[in-house]
Amino acid sequence: MTRTRQSSALMFVAIVVLTVVGCGNEAPSPSAAYVFPTFAPFPSSHAGASTGTTDLSAIACATDDPTDIGELTGAWQGSEGGVYYIRQVGDCVWWFGTELIDIERGVTGQRGFANVAGGRMDGNRIDVEFVDLPLGNVLGGGGLTLVYDGETDQLTIPDQRGDWQPFGARTFTRIDPDASPGASPSASASP
Repeated sequence: MTRTRQSSALMFVAIVVLTVVGCGNEAPSPSAAYVFPTFAPFPSSHAGASTGTTDLSAIACATDDPTDIGELTGAWQGSEGGVYYIRQVGDCVWWFGTELIDIERGVTGQRGFANVAGGRMDGNRIDVEFVDLPLGNVLGGGGLTLVYDGETDQLTIPDQRGDWQPFGARTFTRIDPDASPGASPSASASP
């Protein structure tokens, strides 16, 4: 993936997550109290020239290594049948979740859900904001608190924030414990 694509993908996720916080109720919800990272403009070197380093300050993770693979990185099975691809970089946690099996490219409203989430891990607690994508036929969003149990290698949801219907999964079990990226961002950047 080129740096431009990475920047675009990162900004898309940021816009989606920030939209969840800013939309909805007229009165602030408990999930609106979550403080998201500030997004600064990328230096001109991100427009195509490879500098050999990646500045993670745009997503404010507690690491300066974009290839960092936190303990939650991998594929997880939700108790409702969905699969969640989680990436942890420092204390930042991101996911893409879906139950769609045969995804028809470019078609919206396909039967099932697809969502993204982003948030922070503090100890064994993870607070995320999620939003469903129009890839599926479910559209909603809200805030979730997850708790990671290292002994059982499971995530559970003890709390949900927002007025949307309950989130489908209550627990997540790791199905791919050895997930690691095949290429670092700098290796895939265009020359």
